[in-house]
Amino acid sequence: MHDLAGCTAVLTGASRGIGAYIARALVKERVNLVLAARSAAKLEELAGEARARGVRALAVPTDVADRDALEALVVGAHREFGTIDILVNNAGIVQPLAYHKLQVEDIERMIRVNLTAPLLLTRLVLPGMLEQHRGHIVNMSSLAGKAGPPYDEPYAASKAGLIGFTESLRLEYRGTGVSASVLCPGFVEGAGMSEQLNEGIGLVAPRLLGTVTAEAVAQAVIRAIKEDVPEIIVNSGPVRLLTTLAELSPSLGEWIVRRSGVAALFQKVAELVERGDIRPEGDTSPHS
Repeated sequence: MHDLAGCTAVLTGASRGIGAYIARALVKERVNLVLAARSAAKLEELAGEARARGVRALAVPTDVADRDALEALVVGAHREFGTIDILVNNAGIVQPLAYHKLQVEDIERMIRVNLTAPLLLTRLVLPGMLEQHRGHIVNMSSLAGKAGPPYDEPYAASKAGLIGFTESLRLEYRGTGVSASVLCPGFVEGAGMSEQLNEGIGLVAPRLLGTVTAEAVAQAVIRAIKEDVPEIIVNSGPVRLLTTLAELSPSLGEWIVRRSGVAALFQKVAELVERGDIRPEGDTSPHS
């Protein structure tokens, strides 16, 4: 899909963090937008921004943990635009905490939002994409899906699941005009929990792993769609080499996580979350 002008994209998690940057990057490509998140006001603000730049945009307040809401999102997108050419499964939540201290409801919700929702949304859009012989699905994973950090078990499991899901999709639908990519950002500057850690209390990512800007993640989404890239690790450090070494030798991977300062950082973050000094990223409560 080299020319995206006139295509329609469904983007989840659009109202905050990386999602807003992805929306603006798609607007620059003249892509019509279906924006989904829980915050109606923020969605409409972003949709208005897109319309002001000459593209059509539809704001659909959506809780991606709700299966009926996902179906309504796709129906509304088809009603408004006729087709869905791009799906960006960006919505995600994380709650760093010692695993035995997590509530069962929090574990279940993280899996529903981070993994089940992308699986179901993809299933809903695939028939239309296959019929038109064109479509691309982008799944937003994380470096946590490549090498799971401590205090983040449900998040790491869900993000690893997205990597496997994407690999299976690419193999199954090769030759149909429909494909998929997975992105694995590391610590993202100015977005989500990384922003709270850096600006709020001065915690920074380990130097070995480095950071990446939200703009770079958004541009990686565009590249993944245009060039049909299977997987993009979005990070400024030597992370691809480190994750490859970790996959070749899990024991070495554990050593790298400890020596790089990642384990210590996530332990500190979990302590701060437990004390209430910082908020979990995303919405971990269906009632908030």
